[in-house]
Amino acid sequence: MTVQVRTAGPADVPAAVAVWLRAHEARTGTTVAAAVVGIVRDRMSLPDAWFVVAEDGALVGMASGMAGRADDGKGPIVPGLCHLGMVFVEPRRWGEGIGHALVAAAVNHAAALGYRRVQLWTHESNERAQRLYRSHGFAPSGRTMTDDRGELIGHWIRDL
Repeated sequence: MTVQVRTAGPADVPAAVAVWLRAHEARTGTTVAAAVVGIVRDRMSLPDAWFVVAEDGALVGMASGMAGRADDGKGPIVPGLCHLGMVFVEPRRWGEGIGHALVAAAVNHAAALGYRRVQLWTHESNERAQRLYRSHGFAPSGRTMTDDRGELIGHWIRDL
């Protein structure tokens, strides 16, 4: 079955969160606490948040975007900056090009919304994600930090 990518709506949130959860747990090998799942669900419902989904009868991937903020998300909105996050694909579907379709759709959607730059953070150890983002014109900015699990993540950016 052919995978279709589309802009998602509120009704897609539960299935998108479920894909995020399965993919996150498969990548990290850890169980996610219910409180964290709630935080992810809440972020997808923020007024400036949007997301795209991939489906082939069932939802098999998702990527989210929102206005980028100064101070690594704690400060005011940076005009023209989109923050791309939560690019996740069903683990059993990894390697099929779904991530490429999601990133392309997310970047196109960000451009259609008037954003001029897109940023993201990815784990320094996640070579698959880095290859994906590089293939879509993203490049490391040189900034890194440690995430809430103590893992090193790197900042990537691209102009639209």
